Amino acid sequence: MKRILLLLVVLVVGMAFVSGNAMAVDGTLSTKKVTAGDAIGVTGNIDPGQELFVVIATDKLFSAKDAPGPKERKRLMEGKDGKNVFGETAIPPSYYIVTSNPEALATPKVSPKGQTSGIFAFPPFKYDVRVNKIKAWTDIDPSIRTMLGSVTTEEQWKMVTYAHEDRFGMNTIVKEKPSTGGNARMVLGDYATVAEVWNTGVSVSLDKATGKFSVSMSPYKNLYPDTVMAVYVNGTKVDTFSIEKSGFFFKTGNVYMNPLVVFGGAFVIGVLFVIMGAAGGLFTAAFQITAIGTNGPIGINAGNTIKPTNLFLTLCSPISGLLSYLKEKRFAYPVAIPFAIGIVIGAFFIGPPLSAKYLNLAAFKFYLGLICLVIGIKLYVESLPSSIEKKKAMKAIVQKFNAAVKEAKESGKAMQLGSIEFDKFHPIKFEMRFWGETFLAKPLLMLLGGVVMGIIASSFGVGGGFMFMPFMTTMVGYPMYLAVPIALAGAFSTSVGGIAKYVMMGYQPDWIMAALIAAGAMCGGVVGPKLQKKMPEILLKRLLAGALVLTFMQYTGLLWFMR
Repeated sequence: MKRILLLLVVLVVGMAFVSGNAMAVDGTLSTKKVTAGDAIGVTGNIDPGQELFVVIATDKLFSAKDAPGPKERKRLMEGKDGKNVFGETAIPPSYYIVTSNPEALATPKVSPKGQTSGIFAFPPFKYDVRVNKIKAWTDIDPSIRTMLGSVTTEEQWKMVTYAHEDRFGMNTIVKEKPSTGGNARMVLGDYATVAEVWNTGVSVSLDKATGKFSVSMSPYKNLYPDTVMAVYVNGTKVDTFSIEKSGFFFKTGNVYMNPLVVFGGAFVIGVLFVIMGAAGGLFTAAFQITAIGTNGPIGINAGNTIKPTNLFLTLCSPISGLLSYLKEKRFAYPVAIPFAIGIVIGAFFIGPPLSAKYLNLAAFKFYLGLICLVIGIKLYVESLPSSIEKKKAMKAIVQKFNAAVKEAKESGKAMQLGSIEFDKFHPIKFEMRFWGETFLAKPLLMLLGGVVMGIIASSFGVGGGFMFMPFMTTMVGYPMYLAVPIALAGAFSTSVGGIAKYVMMGYQPDWIMAALIAAGAMCGGVVGPKLQKKMPEILLKRLLAGALVLTFMQYTGLLWFMR
């Protein structure tokens, strides 16, 4: 009997001890529902003398095998060059550690960023940034490892570190962009104590004598509506809260944005497209990256959502013009059809698979910046007096041709003059008669050129007009009035082939965003010609050239304050 009583006493004391320890950690949230982008506060108590580690993380874990993007899934599961192999490891995609002792988990240091490998791996494209370098699992005190919430293993720690420090990981899993071009936020401390950029907006208060604490921080502003966030205090899960909408949410684009902003931006791009005659897709891509901030779903690199969404602009914009040219018998099908076939081959079979694998958002932005530089220089050159005179001469030729077309329509000769005549078709070259002129048709050159340009255009999610016109007027030698309808057919072909392939690969565009972009651009295209007459074209082109050069400097990291 005495032994039984002794055993009961031991059990009661043990339970009291466990209960006492459990009560030593508690936390209360400032609210159970947080509007995306707003702060969450946590107050409570821990054991006196302890350091504080509050983990705020998505309750649902993400595993590489669950990535909807096939290229991303393979890279995360199998790694690249034998590194960063995560298999079926699961982590919270949004993960913050707010602590009174950040030095235990990370060390502020200067780290190389930008183009750290490849042919552009040199200053100024490669630059140093101050980051909060996350420590290796083995360098963290074992007692602290038990306080890191749902991340409990070395494999999880490696993956969560990769997701916050590697650009591919940030743009595929975390989605939160670093404010300085460095690492995404993860280990955070009190800004008043350590005024580092990653601690901006973070407050940590801890009375070690009593264990009383309070923390406040703002999770990522574009978290999905109804996302459940778990809160851990020194390893104990104390509560959860959910994210509420902060406005209209583009689900596939994974971003909060007013639809009118998307439509309005696309409208302006449509107007600019009319004035410049090309580069609408480039402006739309830059608009998505910089103004909208398209992120893509978790498990899909942001670049692989931007590209198919972008292609809707170049799918819809050429339709009205193309139908008009077909109706007026101004479509030279012996060269247009091989060109369109080549583009579809490049845009469907080659471009998207290569782009999805190699052109992630970081690389996409960099090379898009280089293209913006080229187009910017081109626009500036076009604003020079010599180019203006040349353009006037070309415009006069086009106007003369348009007058001839109008006269032919009125006299009933349009059907006859607009018919294509040639003696014998040859895949290399042959002479064709079209609207009273004789041209040298080069089907094979148009086909091969279409394949190459289709690959490039679909890889960047653009129509390709900035390549088509120089190719046809310079390399093939066609006049503007012959080249323009073919270029429109080329842009449409790029879009059809590119969108179809991206969707088949599992990379859906944001359909609502795409519809708004297409509608805005088409409306801008209607208003553009009327506004063009009232705008100072030279000044406008130079301003646009300057904007493109600034975009180049931002996307390549040359502007340190915009990284």
